[in-house]
Amino acid sequence: MLKEQKDAHLSSAMTIYGDYLLRVCYTYVQDWTVAEDLVQDTFVKYYEKMDQFREEASVKTYLYRIAINNCHSYLSSWRYKKIQVIDYWDKLKSLSNNPEKEVLMGETDAMLVTSIEKLPTKYKDVLLLFHFAEFSLKDVAKLLKLPENTVKTRLRRARQMVGITLLEEGFEYGSDS
Repeated sequence: MLKEQKDAHLSSAMTIYGDYLLRVCYTYVQDWTVAEDLVQDTFVKYYEKMDQFREEASVKTYLYRIAINNCHSYLSSWRYKKIQVIDYWDKLKSLSNNPEKEVLMGETDAMLVTSIEKLPTKYKDVLLLFHFAEFSLKDVAKLLKLPENTVKTRLRRARQMVGITLLEEGFEYGSDS
């Protein structure tokens, strides 16, 4: 493939899928700057491996798989774990000084994000790809290389786990608060 063709393919992919990839990465890492870096790494890897892409899946699926692998690598890295400990400590210190901040952050959203973050990776992947990246069950199955029924089961279990966590934390369905 010629350099001009590769550049055109990359530019097109960045325009079409950039925002989606950014949202997916953000749901994993909860930091816009890191998510942007991971998306950039995704496109760099796509550009480097473009000649090896066999088109067995769509470009969207291929890019999402690269992005998710980047997120998993980042989340298992020593650097991320160190940052998490520091951030958690800073958050504890700031909340102890100003409890109003916690209320103003939007308790419902915070509880939902927290409950999703607590999910094991195999359930989090399915939930995020289906609900936030808006893939069909069939596409999620292809992307994760799983049978479609396994994806359905994991999605159902993930929803149940999130629901249980929300109930345990005092979230009431149908309430205005």
